[in-house]
Amino acid sequence: MFGGKWGAFNTGSRHFFNPEKPLYKEISRIAEIRQNEAALRYGRQYFREISGNGIDFGYPIDGRCTLAYSRILDDTEMIIAMNLDTHYRNDFITVDSNLTPVGKKMINLLKPGSIFTVQAMGKRNAVKADLFPHEIAIFKLI
Repeated sequence: MFGGKWGAFNTGSRHFFNPEKPLYKEISRIAEIRQNEAALRYGRQYFREISGNGIDFGYPIDGRCTLAYSRILDDTEMIIAMNLDTHYRNDFITVDSNLTPVGKKMINLLKPGSIFTVQAMGKRNAVKADLFPHEIAIFKLI
């Protein structure tokens, strides 16, 4: 796949990805964001509880959900959220209360201009993520 001496589909010494395809372009965007954000490369990873109603939080129990986790490096928390469902989801995602305080804004780096406000949900802080089917978001404080 990545261009060694031997390659599938007669691709020796070069990769076999088509750089003009939308999937290749999206993977390239994610790789570029990862390269620019140390927390995504080196941060500790914590799965995050989610809630559809802002009251009942828990970890995902099936594949029809938002799967979310934090990557934390020093005082930086970034949230990666993935809608695994085939339907639109608008879930609350728990964030670290010390690193991501209520009232702060987060941006989805994959959708510049989309801003989300950290909210108090009972005794936890959360950000509400609206995600289309199979959409991925990478949230960062701004």
